[in-house]
Amino acid sequence: MTSINTMDEYVDYFKLSSSSAGIGIIFSIYQIGQNPPTIFIWPIDYIRRTKTIFSGSVSVCVGAIISATCHKISVFIFSRFLLSFGCGLATAVYPMYLVGIVPPIPSTLCALYNSIYYVGSIIATWAIYGTSITYKGSSMSFRIPLWLQLLCPGIVVLAVLFIAPESPRYYFLKGDKDKARKFFSDFHADGDEEHPLIDYEMTQIEESFMEVPKFTIKDYFDFPKLFSSKTRAYRSLLVIAWSWFGQFSGNAVVGYYMTTIFLDLGIKNATTRLLLNGINSILGYIFATAGSLVVDRLGRRPMMLFSTSGFVICFAVIAGTMAAYMNDNNKAAGRCGIAFIYIFNNVFFSFGYTPLQPLYPAEVLSSEMRARGMALFQVTQGISSFVNTFSAPTAMKNITYWYYVFYVFSDLVEVIVIYFWFVETKQLTLEEIEALFKSSHPVKRSIEVAKERDAENKRVKKEKKELKELKSKQTV
Repeated sequence: MTSINTMDEYVDYFKLSSSSAGIGIIFSIYQIGQNPPTIFIWPIDYIRRTKTIFSGSVSVCVGAIISATCHKISVFIFSRFLLSFGCGLATAVYPMYLVGIVPPIPSTLCALYNSIYYVGSIIATWAIYGTSITYKGSSMSFRIPLWLQLLCPGIVVLAVLFIAPESPRYYFLKGDKDKARKFFSDFHADGDEEHPLIDYEMTQIEESFMEVPKFTIKDYFDFPKLFSSKTRAYRSLLVIAWSWFGQFSGNAVVGYYMTTIFLDLGIKNATTRLLLNGINSILGYIFATAGSLVVDRLGRRPMMLFSTSGFVICFAVIAGTMAAYMNDNNKAAGRCGIAFIYIFNNVFFSFGYTPLQPLYPAEVLSSEMRARGMALFQVTQGISSFVNTFSAPTAMKNITYWYYVFYVFSDLVEVIVIYFWFVETKQLTLEEIEALFKSSHPVKRSIEVAKERDAENKRVKKEKKELKELKSKQTV
């Protein structure tokens, strides 16, 4: 939609040229649509995680078809709602599903999950760049990209039908321990039914479910229970804070309205703005993948602090350069502002936030809290993103560069909150993370555990290296 909003054919077809509020509602309806699905997250422990993901993905496909064939803006807005409803349902379940099926320490694989977002982004931005040239002046210039929205959710539908296994934690919750054990044997132990890792993982799950009562449908709507104790409230507030930061750090504005910001910084040609947006998608994928691969080496807290501190610097520069361009027509300042938009989006947000957005909440929530907690994550994310995307066009039009100054101070507050209250979860199993919150100082304890793990890993690597050298000498 960032790219499509740049196209004259789309703006003229739906008569949006003079409506900031109209553009805002088209973007923000996506966030509105992501909130209602949280009511339907409770079925995952009754009808399976995979079936819930399947239902959400089908809804995305239906919304995509309607958006590509409609002729009225009201129908287009409805299609965006339906599409986001399905996406909200599926993406609320994905993190829970992923942390349940990957090996005991769910870091790199789960972090890579959110980074794959940029594959879809690359397809979208470059398809639109191509159709804007090939079908210039025709509604097909924006309708073909809208049809392409079927591609990725279509792949998910087929994968769920024919490939995706169910989570062993689901089987355990339903009392089918044999199927849970078979999953670990097939996917974590290469088919070796006697592998010690299987007993370890079964024991870990059993311990995590020991104090979990048998849930009824009513229990899934008991959201006050997420705050019924000091430990629960701490976990839930971390989820709320991280969800809010993930949408209210300025990224939603820069992401959705990037081409508008390019226009404000002097890039008048629409095709050039589309090209710049396409380049941003490629860079985003590179940096997000890099962040995913090092997330368990660097740790969650260092990556969060690095990225959020970078946001403060970037928005200070973007605000300053935009003021220089708007007030003095300083073209060098405009080019500098564009450079810092890329730096913000890729070096800081894609690298640090993209891998951790769905991973961190799924890690800090206990097994009992996870379904309701991820629903809370989704609601908070939807509200913060809605406020951001709906208000942005009006704010950028009326207060221009002062809007970016707001994010300088907002992101500075986020740095402080992360430093004092966010726990470190790297190289820990879900069950070990649960133990962290039982300590008197979770943040301090989490940092100590991380240092202990790093020291242990270095020792093990050193021993392996020495053993390898010894074997080499013996062979000689």
